[in-house]
Amino acid sequence: MKLSVLLCRFCGMTLMLPLLSLANPAFANTAPAYSPPANTALSSHHPSHIQTSAASMSSDILRYVNDHRRSIGLKSLQANSFISSVALEHSRNMLSGKTRFGHDGLRQRIERIGNRLGPVRIGAENVASGPMSAREVVNGWLHSPGHRKNIEGDFKLTGIGLATRRDGVIYFTQIFVR
Repeated sequence: MKLSVLLCRFCGMTLMLPLLSLANPAFANTAPAYSPPANTALSSHHPSHIQTSAASMSSDILRYVNDHRRSIGLKSLQANSFISSVALEHSRNMLSGKTRFGHDGLRQRIERIGNRLGPVRIGAENVASGPMSAREVVNGWLHSPGHRKNIEGDFKLTGIGLATRRDGVIYFTQIFVR
């Protein structure tokens, strides 16, 4: 199997992923969510606009994350609307440039959640950006060891928020707490 070395656009981590061909129909709906080098056939893969509502896409992300968790014997995460509102605010702040893309302010977000919902023993967060579908963003996270660890972590609650720019780029945030 040939491997491709890529830089994760989610966190900057170097990834070694199987080189996939979009010409192969088996990979058409499971392409990993990363930015390949511009000289590859994958560079024009993503559509210019994602035609899915934010609520529907958030539900799909949760479904794909929970499908993965159940496939490895973990309990499903429960969606929480307050955590989702905190995640949405972070996505909007990244979109507007108010906050750098990444995890700046995570401690404050977790404290805010704890102040509202009660003590938080542990918290984590996944972020992503790009014109991606729910499947692509979850696949991207699952191909990144740090993001996968969060998805597979000992968490009970989650919240998902996304904000979309006019050009179709979406800022995704998923927060995990226990």
